[in-house]
Amino acid sequence: MSNPTATASLRTLLVLGATLFAATAGAQKAHIQVSQGPYYQGEAVDVHLIVEDFDEEPTPQVEVTPPPGTRLDFAGVSPSTRSSISIINGRMTQTKEVRFVYQYRFVANEAGRYPVGPFRVSQGSTSRTTGPVQLTIEALGRSDRVRIKTTWPSSEVYPGQRIQVALEWSFEAELNDRMRDYRIEVPIFNRPDLFRYVEDPPQPGDTELKVQTSNGPIALRATVTDRVEGGRRFKVVRAERTLIPLEPGRFDFPAATAMVEEVVRWRRDLFGQRTPQSVRKVPTIDEPRTLVVSDVPLRGRPASYAGAIGRGFSLEVSADRSVVQVGDPIGLTLVLRGDGNLDGAGLADLSSAAGLSPDRFRIPTAPQAGVVKDGTKTFRLQLRVLDAGVREIPPIPYSYFDTDKKEYVTVESRPIALSVRRARVITADDVVSGADPAAESAPSQDEVASETSADGAPEAAATLGDFVLAGANLSVVREPARLVSSGAAGAGRWLPMSIYGLSLLGVVGAFAIRRQRDLDPVLVERKSRFATARKQISGAAGQSKSVAMREIASALRAMLQAAPGARPAELDAFLSECDAVAFAPGGGADAPVERETIDRALALAQALEEGGT
Repeated sequence: MSNPTATASLRTLLVLGATLFAATAGAQKAHIQVSQGPYYQGEAVDVHLIVEDFDEEPTPQVEVTPPPGTRLDFAGVSPSTRSSISIINGRMTQTKEVRFVYQYRFVANEAGRYPVGPFRVSQGSTSRTTGPVQLTIEALGRSDRVRIKTTWPSSEVYPGQRIQVALEWSFEAELNDRMRDYRIEVPIFNRPDLFRYVEDPPQPGDTELKVQTSNGPIALRATVTDRVEGGRRFKVVRAERTLIPLEPGRFDFPAATAMVEEVVRWRRDLFGQRTPQSVRKVPTIDEPRTLVVSDVPLRGRPASYAGAIGRGFSLEVSADRSVVQVGDPIGLTLVLRGDGNLDGAGLADLSSAAGLSPDRFRIPTAPQAGVVKDGTKTFRLQLRVLDAGVREIPPIPYSYFDTDKKEYVTVESRPIALSVRRARVITADDVVSGADPAAESAPSQDEVASETSADGAPEAAATLGDFVLAGANLSVVREPARLVSSGAAGAGRWLPMSIYGLSLLGVVGAFAIRRQRDLDPVLVERKSRFATARKQISGAAGQSKSVAMREIASALRAMLQAAPGARPAELDAFLSECDAVAFAPGGGADAPVERETIDRALALAQALEEGGT
């Protein structure tokens, strides 16, 4: 016979043990996953911080300090939630798993061993800290099969000046058929604190060159040519990117790098197609380079200089009126054109210009903000003429620093002819008499000819300032038939309605044409990204699981970034599955990816596209 007291105690211990186990299973955890090596200097290493069992809201905060001389760029976070219910011996247990995947890109410009981390994760009063992961970065050699080179002007450059950075990437022609992927890093493209980048994205049909930057990959418009060196044929890809220095100084940049993944072994899939089975990395590196940005000289700087730097500037001035009285406002529009830094070009104080003295013109002294559009910068202001002897708005000088001549150049606008009358002064006599000055010159009643109708009755009689309503019918008409009827019979009754109908159709047609012409460029760019991502997912078919899962996850996250408001319920779980396979240290990662996985990815891509358009 069992002891009731012992049975109750055992039950209490079991419940306590289950509670402790649940608390342990639900404890917050954080750990690091790193993509497979080897790793090379200048090449980005994918680092994922996996955070589990924190609350869904708010998103946990992460603190990490990169090692000196390296860069650790945050690429985004992917949250996911999974709930499950289990029933054991009639007892239902509900569990909920919350997971955050923080994505980072680690770049070391020099070879060596670097500790990445620790990462400190905090949410309210709860925090967890991971240990650091040690990464060994190998030095890049200069391969004679792959080459990379960056060049920019060796002459003196200035803040605000447009600089063309040329990038040339060449590789053996035989690599073209065995190249699975490539990765190019240009350090001067990773400094938005020092430069403003002027983008000229490729158009449909153009050749693209992908370059990795701290803000994600960019595509540059490129040209491809063939070159023969030492009996070997090379493919040469050349692209340019425009940047504008924001401040003077001497800036040293690490060497640009290129990494080519060459397929060394192939295999046949179920359909007889060749797919990569084994690849090797072919790295190369450029020389470190320096850019010196000099400030424009103070000596000889004209008063009409306002920060314009470049070549071929011109100033056009127009007025909204040319016949005025003294003191009347005149609206001026100043249009600045030139090959240079229109964004940083301002407008100097016009009162210092010859002919625009303060005793003849009143000009605003506050800085004028211009608007840059279609290669011009437009300023708008008002001036007032204070002297009746003024016959023109004189030429307005504008100075800029010519980057070719290395000196200041001053151009002038064309003068604008004016006709200025003295302002009429109202005296005390005008005010006391109360007479209307206009009445003196107004015609008398006898001078006004009245028109008569056929029966001799006066049809209208009015003088300036009179409003005659004699004989007018001021009754309110409430019958719709009388309001819409013109009194005419036959086709004349429908003529006004036909004109109104055709006019309305014309307005609707013009609106439709305008709407078609003004398509939202954001939607156009989003559709282009979606199409590229779907192509990337379809191209993963036949590849190994580790490679395919990485490509699929990258494409889906790119679509999610383009349409942040659309997130299918099963997307987060699928991304977690992709990460688990992509970062697995082995265990079938080289087996071909299943077609079912590709179909699931395409279905999620379609859901993202439908929810983001």
